[in-house]
Amino acid sequence: MARPVKRLASRAVAACASFGLLATGGGTTASAATAPAHPFPAHVTYQVGVMPSASQATRDAAVQKAYDSWKSTYLVKGCASNEYYVSTKGDDDAPNNGTVSEAQGYGMNIVPLMAGYDANAKAEFDGLWQLVKDHKDGDGLMQWQLDGKSCKYADSGTPDSATDGDLDIGYGLILADRQWGGYTADAKAWLASFYAHDVASDGHLKCEDDGPGTDTRPSDMMLDHLRAFAAYDSAHDWNKVVTRTEAVISEFTGTYSSSAGLLSDFVVGANTTTPKPAPANYQEDQPDNIVGYNSLRVPWHMGTDALVNGSSTAAVAYATAKKESACLKSLSGGNPAKVQPHIKLNCANGNVSGDTQAEEAGDSAGPSAMAAGDQAWTDAIWKQLATNPFGDAYYGETIKMLVYLVMAGDYWNPATA
Repeated sequence: MARPVKRLASRAVAACASFGLLATGGGTTASAATAPAHPFPAHVTYQVGVMPSASQATRDAAVQKAYDSWKSTYLVKGCASNEYYVSTKGDDDAPNNGTVSEAQGYGMNIVPLMAGYDANAKAEFDGLWQLVKDHKDGDGLMQWQLDGKSCKYADSGTPDSATDGDLDIGYGLILADRQWGGYTADAKAWLASFYAHDVASDGHLKCEDDGPGTDTRPSDMMLDHLRAFAAYDSAHDWNKVVTRTEAVISEFTGTYSSSAGLLSDFVVGANTTTPKPAPANYQEDQPDNIVGYNSLRVPWHMGTDALVNGSSTAAVAYATAKKESACLKSLSGGNPAKVQPHIKLNCANGNVSGDTQAEEAGDSAGPSAMAAGDQAWTDAIWKQLATNPFGDAYYGETIKMLVYLVMAGDYWNPATA
């Protein structure tokens, strides 16, 4: 399908039209929400790697400050009075600052992790989930893009979902169930729909619920999520999905990026033992055969899986994270602001015409730098998180928020909670 599956290539700043009601305030809103079982700050001890040199108190304070800014800018009450959504304000991801399923999934991860600091977190989570429930496609998954004025599906054709949003929504429901209880039925029903429609017959992840069973998108390879699904839901063979996802990573990088561990934005032939980069303009108006605005998220996901699950359980992610960290450090000279959003699979800058550097490209490397045990590189990335050198909006600032939680040691594992 020749349309953006999730990440639009344009970095143009969208108009700041209102979508629903005004954005909510910071982390001090009062609510009679159920007390969280795992209140922020979590102070997790990861299985491998290093932490930023900043003290734990400094890290917690930085996360709180970032959350207050993110929440006041992007978490909005609407479209209905019992709904919340994450606005794509400042980016070109949905018409009229609407939302996308990826954004809702991010929000449904962030908000439960900030419960305890944000007294209104449960009400906000319930509102995010309500909007998802009110905008499902025919497969029971969230319509991937909503218009900011009409709150209706904004893409052409029959409404469909995007795998990254579906993954994060499912993971968010598990986080909420571990945090407050009461979401088990919803979480297991969601995972059943996901397994039925986003997982190909051989176990690899499709790009969307109605997409072909031959393609995959590496930025969807959230192995820590899949392992949590396996621990939570015994009705489906999630270990098959983990195993096939790891095999695609190993098969692809072994052929196309053996030294750097990089994965292109889209991969074709994922149902074979010889997956390969998609053609350059396969899905989006940016090169899909190299690292771009989709796969720049891969170091974040690989590093997070390694940190949470360790070098043995997460051996493929751990090895990939170390290679990617070394590549990005070398290319940027150790300055995360110089990490390019487009990188060739041989670890050379992509030099895409009209390209701009993007803060999220360097931010995303943080968990991999930690997993690799590179203290100086970890500290440099941590320092950049407090800045926004390229004026990134929804996409970059939301990735930053999640990376902040991981790097601060406040990203707890619902599989073991």
